[in-house]
Amino acid sequence: MEQNYEVPLSEYWRIIKKRRLTVLAIFAAVVVSTAVFTRLQPAVYEASIELKVERSIPLGADLKARSEMSSKDQDLGTELRLFKSLNVLTKVVEKVEVLPVDPERRTQAMHAMALEYQSRIRVEQIPDTTIIAIHATAGSPEQAQLLVSAVADVYISENTHGKQKQLESVLTYVDGQLAEYRKQLEDSEARLLKFKQDEKVFEVTPDVKAALDRMTVERTFDFEGRMLATDEELAGISRMIEERKAAGTLRFMSPEKLTDDFIFTGLKRRLQQLEFERLLLLIDYTEKHPLVLEKDGVISGIKTRMVQMIKAHSQQVFDADAEADLALVLKKIFLESRREVLYRIINKYYSDEGSLSSNQRDYVKLSREQERIMNAYNALLSNREETKLSLASTDDQAVSIVSPATAAHEPIAPRSRLNLLVSIIAGLVLGVMVGFLQESMDNTVSTISDVESKLGISVLGIIPTMWSDETLIISEDGAEKEVPRIDNLVTFYEPRSWLAQSFKILRSNLLQVMKHGDHISRKAILFSSSEQQEGKSTVIANVAISMAQMGKKTVLVECNLRRPTLFKRLGLRREPGVTDILLGKTSWKDAVKGPTDILAGGLEVDKVLKMPGLDNLRVITAGHPIDNISEILNSAAFDAFIAELKQEFDIVLLDCSPVLPVPDAMTIGSRVDGVVLVYKVGKTSKDVLRMAKSRLEHANTKILGIILNQIRAEEQVGASAYHFREYVETKPKPPFSPAQWFKQNS
Repeated sequence: MEQNYEVPLSEYWRIIKKRRLTVLAIFAAVVVSTAVFTRLQPAVYEASIELKVERSIPLGADLKARSEMSSKDQDLGTELRLFKSLNVLTKVVEKVEVLPVDPERRTQAMHAMALEYQSRIRVEQIPDTTIIAIHATAGSPEQAQLLVSAVADVYISENTHGKQKQLESVLTYVDGQLAEYRKQLEDSEARLLKFKQDEKVFEVTPDVKAALDRMTVERTFDFEGRMLATDEELAGISRMIEERKAAGTLRFMSPEKLTDDFIFTGLKRRLQQLEFERLLLLIDYTEKHPLVLEKDGVISGIKTRMVQMIKAHSQQVFDADAEADLALVLKKIFLESRREVLYRIINKYYSDEGSLSSNQRDYVKLSREQERIMNAYNALLSNREETKLSLASTDDQAVSIVSPATAAHEPIAPRSRLNLLVSIIAGLVLGVMVGFLQESMDNTVSTISDVESKLGISVLGIIPTMWSDETLIISEDGAEKEVPRIDNLVTFYEPRSWLAQSFKILRSNLLQVMKHGDHISRKAILFSSSEQQEGKSTVIANVAISMAQMGKKTVLVECNLRRPTLFKRLGLRREPGVTDILLGKTSWKDAVKGPTDILAGGLEVDKVLKMPGLDNLRVITAGHPIDNISEILNSAAFDAFIAELKQEFDIVLLDCSPVLPVPDAMTIGSRVDGVVLVYKVGKTSKDVLRMAKSRLEHANTKILGIILNQIRAEEQVGASAYHFREYVETKPKPPFSPAQWFKQNS
């Protein structure tokens, strides 16, 4: 069957209570050190500002591309990095700090401060927006606010200046390209114009060619007749102009510079094209047809623009005569344009094979080249306008402040409350961990269950923690000296206290193991311990007083001949005593000390008189110091001494040296009726206690049990009967004493 080794929660709580001083000490150290560290840290304040960074849309992007870019979030990683760049922060340092005058030192200081600012500046992009939040820290709210404002101002300035330089570079490039394309366009216009003048052609589209082919086959339109009428009318206008010029009455002449103006030339070419298309419409329609009328309207608009250009380039004032002359000149220009169209239709459009002539194909090629250059030129013009618009609006659209700089009045560091909370938690956790570590490394017996289960010794009693801090003044050989007051003799001073009750419980248990049937057969009981300073003398003194109070004739024998302390505790003289009895210098009856001697030693008379049964107690002290202690304890005289005491008294209690340092306990143990071990809880390891038990067992001693001395309530496991409290009428509590509390819990 598998055993369950789970540790109950009560065991954890017991360990925590037992190690509470360690836990509290570490907890206090952590909290106090954290508080001191927090107190020594300079206060750090944070200020913030929010900037909106406009998206950068490439020049020339169409509406669809702009819409797509506007609908997508832009990654501002580059902008975020620029905020903390040395270029920006150096200008911030120059703006907010007082710098040395020396150029070299000034440069070094600016660089060092810029590096330091990098750790104080934090930049983040607000999700799903183009808003950037800047955070800066400083020693005061005002300094933090000044710093974050300076960073924003410098960035805005650098961003605007950078965009301006970029746009100016683009504008310079576009202007250079425009000049190049303008030159190419002028050359193309000149080549096309010269070709058209030389070859008398203009563009014939496939639709136009189809109409001309049909007209040629069907002979539906009299181009020759129209050309003769146009020539006759043009000749009449030319004669009128020449006559008025010869007579000196011609008030207006066409400006010569219009001949080289490519816009005016383009209007004339456009007019010829429209005249050509109108003639093609007249093949199938009358002059009142809507399509023909629409074409007439377009032609009228072109003529109006030509009139405006002629007037704009003329330097004279137009009166009625000038307007009449202008009308003649315009009519001549329009007739020449119509005659040109008719001439090309009749003579130049078709070769003998009936297809487009070679000069027409050359014209198409030149026209396409001109159109390509014109499209590129128009695109550059559009880009130039956009660049100029972007350059003009850089200050307003590049970066804008969404939220002004604000600083919190509470410091962000050190966070006193958070540090305190963390230190409390860390102190408790660390203290508990160290407490459990101490417990795991503690090899002592600290609980009743440890003694009974691991050592196989019955626990006769448990004595809670006792302490003493008072002294008595007694006389010895005519001189006064201080002797500790035996507050630890609680069975005498405080017989109703819970400490005294624990000794009475021990007395009852001890009497039970001394009985054999209805009579006490084990009278001589040796009290010892594994090592020194475990409190056996205090325990045996209280047990002796308790036995005497019960009415048992009790003798307390101080057999600790090497380092006797019992006589000091009771305020008695050391000699005569055991050594004197065993050496035959005196009889035990002459060496024994009774209540009178005890009273002389310092016990209060009124308490002795009120304490019934104390006259049943006798004490035999250690006697004169000797060297051969082991020999006299192993002698027949000692056996006879013990036998006589057993015959005279009901209870014989022997206080002996510790087991491990000297052999006295093993020597005496085999000559008495039983041995009781006194163990100071938490002082001696399990191995030492086990070794002491083993030595006593090898010496043929009867171990009656063990007394757990100086035990605390948290070191017990199990029954609530081990919770020591006064079961008497409640008394007023004494004033709280920190020193007494510390001693009680140490």
